[in-house]
Amino acid sequence: MQFFSPLLLSISSNLDTFRISNFYGAKKICINKVQIMLISIITTIATFFSMYLGTLIKNLFLSEITTLFGSVLLIFIGIYFFVEYIRLKKKSLGEDTSYYVENISKYNMFLEEGKLSIFNNSVDIHFKDYIFISLALSKINVQLGIIASIIGVNIPLSIFFNFIITIVSLCLGEYVGKSCFSKLVTKYSYLVCGCIIIILGVYEMFI
Repeated sequence: MQFFSPLLLSISSNLDTFRISNFYGAKKICINKVQIMLISIITTIATFFSMYLGTLIKNLFLSEITTLFGSVLLIFIGIYFFVEYIRLKKKSLGEDTSYYVENISKYNMFLEEGKLSIFNNSVDIHFKDYIFISLALSKINVQLGIIASIIGVNIPLSIFFNFIITIVSLCLGEYVGKSCFSKLVTKYSYLVCGCIIIILGVYEMFI
């Protein structure tokens, strides 16, 4: 079962990646092999350093405390994604969402809606833009990586799974984006992410 937690961690970390590549597929924007490797390498490096930092934090406290604390944090992050799913659903229906805390930074607008306006309204995305994409997608990797390392999730397996699943997410997301399932990805990705993170938190709490 040592594969279970790293696998869940990598899948949940890459749902934003899948979501963004789905947006690009829907907009007929192709992500080439070099760009796929660039994003995969940068997000995997971010995962490694965040998990290394988590290990340093873990060594400062008793393992029982860090495991419980990290598991609870994961559950809360999962709940956050549930709330985001509800907020985005209401927003898409034109309902009032002013009572939700909404991050309106360009990073968040990009991750939520795949807005290409941050790239000067161009469908021709340049190298520096893919650096931005990689850093934006690394945000969730860093957050989950630190917490996962604190609770003792296997680092080498997490790094391996993250690299592979990032590549798969970019390729598959672009393909799905060109199909009739594109809207389903946009609609339910945060819900699925929340479920996976909560399962990971509960699993690590009780094993």
